[in-house]
Amino acid sequence: MSKEKSPHEVYKESQAPELEHAHSISQSFDSFQSSQLSRTTRVNYISGQVDGEFKEAVLESRADIKRLHLFGDSNSTIPDDFEKLRISVLSFDALATGICLPPAFIFALTRHYLPTGRGIRQSEIQCSKLYDIWYFLPVRVQMGIQYGSDSGQRGTAQMNPFHKLHLPDVGIDIFRSCVGIFARVDPSSNKVTVASFDFMHGKWPKVALEPKARIIEVMEHRKKIGASDAKFSTGAFVHLVYLSSTSRWWTNSLNSVNEQLIAYEITLQSELDAVGVGLTPEVTLTKLNRALHSIAAHLHRYISELNSLKAITNDLIKFYASIYSNGGSLSDEDLAQLTLGFEQVLSQVEASLDFALELEKKTKNILDLLFNRMQINSDRLLVANGKAMQEILVAMQNDANLGRKIADASHQLALEMKRDSIAMRTIAIITMVFLPGATFAAVFSMPFFSEEAWFGHINRLWVWVVCTLPSTVACFIFYKLWRKKSLHLLRVEKDR
Repeated sequence: MSKEKSPHEVYKESQAPELEHAHSISQSFDSFQSSQLSRTTRVNYISGQVDGEFKEAVLESRADIKRLHLFGDSNSTIPDDFEKLRISVLSFDALATGICLPPAFIFALTRHYLPTGRGIRQSEIQCSKLYDIWYFLPVRVQMGIQYGSDSGQRGTAQMNPFHKLHLPDVGIDIFRSCVGIFARVDPSSNKVTVASFDFMHGKWPKVALEPKARIIEVMEHRKKIGASDAKFSTGAFVHLVYLSSTSRWWTNSLNSVNEQLIAYEITLQSELDAVGVGLTPEVTLTKLNRALHSIAAHLHRYISELNSLKAITNDLIKFYASIYSNGGSLSDEDLAQLTLGFEQVLSQVEASLDFALELEKKTKNILDLLFNRMQINSDRLLVANGKAMQEILVAMQNDANLGRKIADASHQLALEMKRDSIAMRTIAIITMVFLPGATFAAVFSMPFFSEEAWFGHINRLWVWVVCTLPSTVACFIFYKLWRKKSLHLLRVEKDR
């Protein structure tokens, strides 16, 4: 008889090296411990029996998880690290070992903020054939603006669909989160184990604790009616609770996006109706353009996540069909009833997906309307610029005509100045010719010369001629030298 393996040994043997890189898992888990695991432990534990009896408790330590020791629920206050999972490192290790969480699921937990896939595994523990499935539900939850911790994230971070989306006219912020779910089904004993890791913010207790309240409500209802239920005995009701809640959260969030798009559309339409009033401020158009592109980016991501939610629902249908279709504790009628429950949720998910696709097209139409308004502004600016350019060209033409008239007047003035210059030069030359003779004639006509008998005779005219001719020649020579020196000084000044 073989020795019964401990949960830790079974946990170690459940690893699949061909699918899971141990080094990457170790590195990611180190980061996960510091960023996502709390200093305290508060795990909601619900245990149900086939006869309808169920127990609810809170596991608050590693020892509680190992022994599954039950405590009464306490109304504890919100801790300081409310953004982390309410489970410590040691308690998480005990939980992962106790229920043999697959390393691939743990690795996905450490990277919950990134898109991740799903997993299905078949294993054998203590001679029981077990079926495991794990997945991550993409969640979009709408909250009032007061829940936003940083108004700056409403700027450039809006373009990142993994951040929150701010809807100013609706007064809502849409936050991204996820819920990691691991389920194990033991068909032989009808035992089902489900572990849920809810990464929603600690300030959203009403939303985050809704699935727990609904699960208890399902158990109480089944205990009250005391009837057999295929969804209960297989644990499928837990998946249906999470899927239906998630689908409703998605619908509410998409409806808020729709209301915001309607507000943007009304704003743009009113601007188009006021086409004759004036230009729309550039700041308004830029703000609308950024907001609409942010919504478009988020809708692209929403569609991908809703497709993932749809695929999860289909995988769950196939998962339970593969377990119970070949005979077992469920009849064909019970299996069909179970499938109908998943198909009902699937229809809700598909409706949300269609809604998201519709909103994507609507966003594109509003962007086209915005571009139309921007084109109208551009056309108006083009016309205004054309008129301004025409006025500028007319003014330039008038300036050119005025300049031509000034040039003609300047030319005439230059000609007149040239004539004046020639006349002045002629006068100067004539003056230089007659000025020495007139000067000496005036000198010799003075009394002390005119009364002199020697100077008074006509034969003394040669004295005037001898004085006048050299003086006249000297004047012309001086003028020539002075003009030559002046021109030289002008050339030197110009060369500088």
